[in-house]
This record gives sequence, structure tokens and C-alpha cells, in this order.
Amino acid sequence: MLIMLLAVPAVLASLSRRRPVFHSEADFQFALAWEIRSMVPHAELRLEYPPPHDPATAVDILVRVNKDVYPIELKYKTKSFSAKINGEVFHLKKHSAKDVGCYDFWKDVRRVEKLSAVLDEFSEGFVIMLTNDPTYWRPPANSDAGYADFSIHTGAVKTGEMTWAEHLSAGTTRGREQALVLENTYEIFWHNYSDLQAPNGLFKYVLLTVEKPNC
Repeated sequence: MLIMLLAVPAVLASLSRRRPVFHSEADFQFALAWEIRSMVPHAELRLEYPPPHDPATAVDILVRVNKDVYPIELKYKTKSFSAKINGEVFHLKKHSAKDVGCYDFWKDVRRVEKLSAVLDEFSEGFVIMLTNDPTYWRPPANSDAGYADFSIHTGAVKTGEMTWAEHLSAGTTRGREQALVLENTYEIFWHNYSDLQAPNGLFKYVLLTVEKPNC
């Protein structure tokens, strides 16, 4: 059902006018779900949806439109930011470990790919990263960066197996040692979300569409 594919950028554009910044990933999750429901009134939504094949995990947002299902995974990574926006005070903390953030983004993509095989009514899935940290949309400073396979800089193209560089310490990859193998091919494009005219006030997002393999 093409309507949701076309609507997601429009939903984000609409949301950015009302909510140009969020206190947390949970705040972003709730606001996005609310915006989808406002723009697609007949949609049914679930937050933290446990898929039947793996109830120990949870999908950030599950959208059902008629008989079509669209899982959405979110990431919200921030640098230090403090400002009063539309009368509301925001104090965002710095999230370190960009390498881990990139890995977790692709782990979300892989999770949605797996959902495409087990949800009978799966139509398309979406993975969104929103951040005010420009190192995410810039290439690694060093070509041999340990997380290079997982980098999500502008123009990156990813498919197949992604692994950590061998020189990384065990502490860096602890809990995330497993290589990730993508079924589909993805090209990264970053889009402006909001510019709050303050230090670290430029927010950008990347939106990936996950289709069933071989579609």
C-alpha cells in the first residue's frame, strides 16, 4: 500500500513544525505515533509491540492500515543542547559511543527485515534516526575506523555482511559482537528536520524503507 511510503516524510515534516525537538526517544516515539494517527485517522497503532515470533523484543511503533502492517523503529541520538522552544525548556544530554549508535541502527534494520518474513500482513517497514550530532551524517574521520562497516554517513551504501574491525577492543563491542547481514541494499540520505538557531540546534534524520527481500 503505497500511501504509507509516501506519507512518512510528510508525517515527519508536519511533526517538525509542531515538535522541532524532543526530550527523549520515548518522547519522539509518542509524538510520531500521535502525528501518524492524526494524518491517517483510520490507522491502528501499537507502541512497544511484541511480535508473536519473538515476544521478548518490541517494535517501537506498529501501524496497521486496513490489512497492511508497517513496523517502525526509531533512534534519537543527541549532543548537548539547551534552549527554550515554544515556551518549553529542553536540556538534552550528550550521547557518546557513536559507533554503538550506528550498530544499533543497523540492528533495527535487520530486525525489521526479519519481521518482513514472519508478519503475514507486512507491507513495508521503516527505520528512522533523528540526531543533532553531525558526526553521524559525516564520513568517519579515519578510513580504518573500527565501525566503518556500520557508518551511516551521507551517501553510504550498505548490503550484505557488516562487521567490526579486528583492531577494536572487546569493551567497545561487548554485547554487540555479532556481525549483521542485511538482506536488502540501502543508500543513506540525510534530510533536515529542524534548525533551532542555537548551538547544536540543527537536527537531521535518515529514513530507510525496508521491503520484503527480492521485492
